[in-house]
Amino acid sequence: MAGIRRHPGVAPARRRAAARREPLVEVLRLLRPEEVLADARDHPQLLIGWKAALRTDDLARLQMSDLHASEQGLSVHLSRSKTDQHGTGTTIGIAAPSPEATAGAGSGESTLLDAGAAWTRWRDLLGSHGITDGPAWRGIDRYGRRPRTGGLHRNSIAEIIKRRAAAAGLEDAQLWGGHSLRRGFATEAIAAGVPERDVQRHGRWRSRASMDPYIDAARTFDTSNPTHWLT
Repeated sequence: MAGIRRHPGVAPARRRAAARREPLVEVLRLLRPEEVLADARDHPQLLIGWKAALRTDDLARLQMSDLHASEQGLSVHLSRSKTDQHGTGTTIGIAAPSPEATAGAGSGESTLLDAGAAWTRWRDLLGSHGITDGPAWRGIDRYGRRPRTGGLHRNSIAEIIKRRAAAAGLEDAQLWGGHSLRRGFATEAIAAGVPERDVQRHGRWRSRASMDPYIDAARTFDTSNPTHWLT
């Protein structure tokens, strides 16, 4: 045991960048969902992946019937996931922005981050092409005019996340990928003071220990860091 303890340490595995709120807003601001079909798809895809703490395979499995918008927000039903291999299923709620948030000085960002409104716009666009069921996320034809019938593979969704980060010119764009949305949700929520048990439940982490990397990242420079007293 003493020998094991003396074994040289190794650098931590290189993790995907966390999609925190500010860089995600930068990504979303470049989208033109009212004009570009792919942007109309990627806007809700990024928001739902972030706010529901989804993996790319979760996103890829979503069907149109799994998403329901209401005044309260957006309900996202997962038929199965990495931690639910038996297909018990669970429904995740994404709260709608409050009336105060949509009417205040920061209303632009609140509207930009409204997952329910973004999904409703994409759903209606699919409906205008005669598509009312099937995969929630689809490829777009080469002319950018029509959605394809087949759903996107999880690798395609990961590439979309990387491409959007690069287009926004983010400093760590090369580190963005499929896990960035889920990681970003946890890091941002914990940094904002959301109780760990609530973050764990929403993100469907099996244990508190599995969240440690996100907690560490969120608290690296928070007010508990003693170096704030040395500046």
